[in-house]
Amino acid sequence: MATAELKEPVILFPMTSDRFCNLPISERFKLELLNGEVYAAARPAPTHQHFVFQLALVIELWIKARKLGRILLDTLMKLDSRWTPAPDLCFLATKNLHRVQKKRLVGPVDLAVEVISSRRKNVDRVKKLAAYGRFGVAWYWIVDLERRELEEYCLEDRGYVKVAAVSFDQVFMPRLFPGLRINLASLEW
Repeated sequence: MATAELKEPVILFPMTSDRFCNLPISERFKLELLNGEVYAAARPAPTHQHFVFQLALVIELWIKARKLGRILLDTLMKLDSRWTPAPDLCFLATKNLHRVQKKRLVGPVDLAVEVISSRRKNVDRVKKLAAYGRFGVAWYWIVDLERRELEEYCLEDRGYVKVAAVSFDQVFMPRLFPGLRINLASLEW
């Protein structure tokens, strides 16, 4: 199947996280293990990748100067034997860097960021939102490039609470990084 033919994520087959992490890296598809099922999706478009890279660069410069932790892109995050998603971008605080292993992260990150496309809205807004909350990902940002909006969620006792919905015409001031100001429009293609 050609990448251009893959219009929506496809469920390929069931698998465990340990077996999934031993699969070879795919250059044609983005693979994730969601609730014990291997999902294959088309690789992200250049505009998506550019935005993720620019956002990572802004955050990396901020956290590096303050020695707060590390940013990782498209890295597998094993949450249990059935969940190994690969957020577009994630942040691990310095105290959690021990979770980085050779092929994946083990345990929740401090921040997961998903840049959604129309094909994957249900996966990122429903499946991953519920899973990230259940496994203790403290902060979750959903970026919608079509709507030009970033939603910031904070994990509380009762689940995720949306603490901000910021248009790209506004400056985003993430609560996780007090003092950081992100001009979202400047990150676009």
